[in-house]
Amino acid sequence: MNNEIHRLQDEARRIASRNRQPEFYQRFQADAAAARKLYFDHPLVLLLRELVEPLLNDDLGHGLSHSRRVSLDCATLIGIEANGSAAAPAERERWMVLGHLAGLMHDICREQPRHAIVGAREAAKILDDFPVSREEIRWICRAIENHEAFVPPLPCPHPFMRLLSDCLYDADKFRWGPDTFTETLWHMMDHQCLTPTVMLARFPWGVRGVERVRDTFRSDTGRQYGPDFIEIGIDIGREIYRYLLKHYGATELGADFR
Repeated sequence: MNNEIHRLQDEARRIASRNRQPEFYQRFQADAAAARKLYFDHPLVLLLRELVEPLLNDDLGHGLSHSRRVSLDCATLIGIEANGSAAAPAERERWMVLGHLAGLMHDICREQPRHAIVGAREAAKILDDFPVSREEIRWICRAIENHEAFVPPLPCPHPFMRLLSDCLYDADKFRWGPDTFTETLWHMMDHQCLTPTVMLARFPWGVRGVERVRDTFRSDTGRQYGPDFIEIGIDIGREIYRYLLKHYGATELGADFR
């Protein structure tokens, strides 16, 4: 990443730091702490992290940092949703661990066409030697297949398969909020060798895509708290856009977004 993009990303992070945190993180601190403990301590999660972290490429903003956040939020969402179920504590923890596995691998083939389908197949190969059941592998793979935005999800005949699929999707779409404007945007700008002026011209179109995801959240918790991520992200995006207009000109571009 060149110095100019680094500088722009630093400015974006300063802008984001002035905005509030999503309500999800304030409301569910205990569940998030439980998910973090599993991420850093559970042997199965540690084993998968050791295997896949070297494979995750940040060029498109969907590498290690992204996958870690999706993993943590997916496990947190599963824990929240399971709180209202009849699941025993050990079963709830197992579900959260599976959420971590799905989150870590959901973008393992991000740079390939049909990356969700290809990634699910690769995940099945990786998990073949893991202490997980064939059924659990199917649940994880279906969740990975179903995580793309604006693509109808494939059927989930088992209740937990559906829960895992919904929570992985929602955790991934949480990233379409502030992370879009503090992380993903700048990695993609660097990877595609875009100038600030070209990126500026595309900015309103990109924000409209972010707005579209607001009504697609799937789990009960995601539908309640997901739109807040998007609203905060769009607020940050507006400030970044005004900054770019000020410093890179082209004031005739996208005045409706400001």
